[in-house]
Amino acid sequence: IIMIEYFDAPAGAGKTRALSRYADFLAKMGKKVLIVQPTKVLIDNTNDHEIKPLDPDYPVTRFHGDVSDRVIVEIMKHFGASKSGPEIMMITHGAFLRIPFFTNRKNWVVIVDETLVVDCISEYNIPVSHRLITDRLAVRDTGPKYARLICTKDSKDWWKNIAQNGSQD
Repeated sequence: IIMIEYFDAPAGAGKTRALSRYADFLAKMGKKVLIVQPTKVLIDNTNDHEIKPLDPDYPVTRFHGDVSDRVIVEIMKHFGASKSGPEIMMITHGAFLRIPFFTNRKNWVVIVDETLVVDCISEYNIPVSHRLITDRLAVRDTGPKYARLICTKDSKDWWKNIAQNGSQD
């Protein structure tokens, strides 16, 4: 069973402080807690201003680019070597999304501070071959501010073939 708890409040309402107190409570109850935050600055601030003042008697470990050059490798080693007992581990959203698997996940409570970004935007400069795509798109006006990209009537099968990617290219 996976339990997901959701805590919503406006900016500045104290969500990070509340999650830090909750993580401390869980660790004091013998749990392993993984705090996932958007930036290494927030991880350091949470550690220095929220966790340390609680004077934890359990290990608190931070993993981010200023601490290690091989963040994902170090995180995976930590999961694999993690002994029983309470602890708090802190990693970035980016690291969390790159973890290939979660060793001993049943032993951990995961707390995510701020919503994870699950889509990626990539820009490509394709001055010659762009017509492979752009000739098969049309713009539908949807109001004064926005428009919608749609496929042209004669390209629906082409888009379907691209989406299915049968040749795996």
